[in-house]
Amino acid sequence: MDLIFYIIVAIGALVAIADWRSGLVIAIVLDCLRDPIRKMTEGEPTTLTYCVCVIWGVAAVNLIFAGDRGLRTIRNRFPWIERSVMWYVMGLVPGAIIALALYQNGVLLAALGFVSYAAPLLGIALGAALAYDLKQLKRILQVYVVVNSVAFVGSLAEWLQWDWPGLGGLHGFEWIRHMPGVVVPLISGFFRSPDIAGFHAANTMMASAILLMNRGDKPGFRRSIHPVWLSTAVWSVVPLMLCGRRKMLIMPVVFLISYLLYLQVAAKKNVSQAVGYVVLLVAISAVPLSIYRDQEGLEDHQAYYATTISDLAPRLKDNVGGGVIDTLKQSGFIGSGLGVATQGAQHFATEARRDVWQEDGISRLFKELGIPGVLLMSVAFLILFRNCREQIRRQRFLPLIEIQAFTFALVMANLASFVASHQHFSGDPANALWVLLFGGVFVGTLAIQPPLNGGRDL
Repeated sequence: MDLIFYIIVAIGALVAIADWRSGLVIAIVLDCLRDPIRKMTEGEPTTLTYCVCVIWGVAAVNLIFAGDRGLRTIRNRFPWIERSVMWYVMGLVPGAIIALALYQNGVLLAALGFVSYAAPLLGIALGAALAYDLKQLKRILQVYVVVNSVAFVGSLAEWLQWDWPGLGGLHGFEWIRHMPGVVVPLISGFFRSPDIAGFHAANTMMASAILLMNRGDKPGFRRSIHPVWLSTAVWSVVPLMLCGRRKMLIMPVVFLISYLLYLQVAAKKNVSQAVGYVVLLVAISAVPLSIYRDQEGLEDHQAYYATTISDLAPRLKDNVGGGVIDTLKQSGFIGSGLGVATQGAQHFATEARRDVWQEDGISRLFKELGIPGVLLMSVAFLILFRNCREQIRRQRFLPLIEIQAFTFALVMANLASFVASHQHFSGDPANALWVLLFGGVFVGTLAIQPPLNGGRDL
């Protein structure tokens, strides 16, 4: 079965050489299929997780070397983007030197880390081009939502203990969480871990909200509640609850807050209408919670999720703030080397993983890059933040502002997840590519010149 999948990936890469847009659609479909195929393959080979990234990479290379009009426009209007990328890549150099110097397989370790950090840049490039092809962006959102909504049947099947092939997480891990008097089973469904199941559930809910709340090409940009996207938004609550990952549960909340705040800052109008639709969406999405409230077997999940808010501040203090301090005490000023805290590093350099415990993304940066690398990366993000802020202040065209608000909110929600835990990004470049795709769309829409009459639609 794995050989057939590799052949399909190769065909997808050939399609991406000819048409990067179609290549993205194929990559999204295969990203959903790879986990059950990996679990049903002897030895559960790691290459099945990473191989689909080839299609993403080929699509990005095709886009860059084909000289896409939208990408050229953005590079010409925003020359600061290349400066930001230069500082970002420079931030990887100190950690790479440490990895090469300290470890026997330092080349492989540094390469793994470099791919983990650099792959998202390809997502930004692809998203920036999609800002000038919003109909294709809508198609990608629709494919992502539909494919993952079908896959979520596996979460329900695992919870009901149906004997289907491909259910459950990877072997060799204990997929439960302990609380005083409570044992919470973490449901993976067809995905390889509860984290990945929760990641896609949260992103499917947010993508459904984007499709549901955008004003499209309706006369006067009036909103229209589409029953399909309303259904997928509600359906995604089920795997989101069953996965048992609190950091994923908080993502839709961050998404809604970020969306409303962006509208308030950039548009400064029609916020009350947006609030009304958000309240409606939240109320309808609460239906599955009320249906399963008294369902036997979910009491432990409910008790576990009830601690989300109360544990938020202590976790940020211990896992993020305390984690950074402990990492600096352990690894010092220069860090331990690029790739050592990246998922999958255990396959290349076990000696580098002995003192690796960093779960949150911030501590991982200090562990792998050290203070020099973090400072260099900080320059990149300061350039990005300062210039984006200037462009946001110049926005006047409401349809573009709403698209920016949606993409900004999705990135912020995933950033919150990264701060809590980096594994589902560092160990899976395709997830990072998916998120940064919307970061690219956000930056790309800032470069669009609003039409004198009419409008762009999503």
